[in-house]
Amino acid sequence: QHYQGTETWIGLHPQILQTPYCDIYKALELLSDKDIRHVVDIGAGYGRVGLVLSVLMPEAQFTGYEIVKQRRSEASRIFTKLKLKNSAIELQNVLEDSFEIPEADVFFIYDFSEREDVNIILRKMLERMRNREFYLITKGDRVDYLMKYIFNNEWIKFSNVGDTGLKIYKSANAI
Repeated sequence: QHYQGTETWIGLHPQILQTPYCDIYKALELLSDKDIRHVVDIGAGYGRVGLVLSVLMPEAQFTGYEIVKQRRSEASRIFTKLKLKNSAIELQNVLEDSFEIPEADVFFIYDFSEREDVNIILRKMLERMRNREFYLITKGDRVDYLMKYIFNNEWIKFSNVGDTGLKIYKSANAI
């Protein structure tokens, strides 16, 4: 389904939208020797990345962006219940012209919408993070295509995350 021009995946079972905790853990663990202070999740769903981050890197800040109010509400409820002070989910359509990508050390981005929508966010990310080292954790056919054929000079593959389908890229502009 589209919501103001973007897909929301409304009507799908929540499990389809949720990357297993162990997969998120594996990805973040591969970066645990880096100085990770801020992690941003574009299309954060129910905030699983924030939950895992709070255990693995408790001093790091987590910001998730979600377009569906119910998902954001549930994530916020859980963050509050667990007293996660460094974790927040913002209700935000990241495709709005006014949306500004925050600075971060790690970004999670999956196939949250159409390929062109993902392309827009990746371009905004590169512009915002120009000359900074950062990591991008991806999953999905659309983002895989973009990384292979469009952004192959902007990011260098850092690691596959086992057989999870997750991939980690490092920004090439800071290497």
